[in-house]
Amino acid sequence: MRREFSTPIWAIAIAVGGLLGSTAARAADPDEAELLNHFEKVDVWHFPVDYTVRYNNQDVIVTREMVAQPAPQGELCYIRFDLIKGDGDYGYGFKPGGPRDAHWGVNVLKRGTVLDQLASRLKMDVIYFYVEGPKSEAAKGVCARKQDAPTAAAGNAYKGPWSDLVTKSRLIHGWPAAPAP
Repeated sequence: MRREFSTPIWAIAIAVGGLLGSTAARAADPDEAELLNHFEKVDVWHFPVDYTVRYNNQDVIVTREMVAQPAPQGELCYIRFDLIKGDGDYGYGFKPGGPRDAHWGVNVLKRGTVLDQLASRLKMDVIYFYVEGPKSEAAKGVCARKQDAPTAAAGNAYKGPWSDLVTKSRLIHGWPAAPAP
C-alpha cells in the first residue's frame, strides 16, 4: 500500500539540509569563528558593491558610511572587504593615513580608448562584524588586530583618488548570498 503525503518528504529534507548547510557554512567563516572564541555573540551585516566603468564612462569615486537599521545590539568590531572580482584600475578600503572607522571608499577608474575599449570592474561584499559579550579582557584587542592587519581584506590597501563627500547607505542584515558561478 502506498502512502500519500501532502508535502513530499524529500522537499522537507532538502529544506532542512539547506538551512543546516548554510548555517554550517557561515559558522565555517574563519573570522566569525575566531570572534566567537572571544565574544558571546557575533552579528553579521553586509553591503554589496558592484561597479563597472567603461572607457567612455565617468570614474566612480565613492566614500561610504553604512547605517544598520534596526541598530545592532553589539559594537562594531571589524569591517572585512571580500573581493569577488576586480579588473582594471580600482581601489577600495580605508583612506590611507586616516582612521579605521566606519568610513570606507572605493574607486573604479575609466581606462582605454575608443580602439581598445577596456573596462574597469569592482565587485565585492563588505562584511560588518558586530560583537557583544566579551569573554576576556583581550577580546577588544582581537578586533583592533584584525582591522589593523596590512591586508586588502582589512581595508588597508586603498590606492587612487579619495572622495571627501560621504554617502550614507543601509547595511543588509546577514551574510550575502553565495555568488553565482
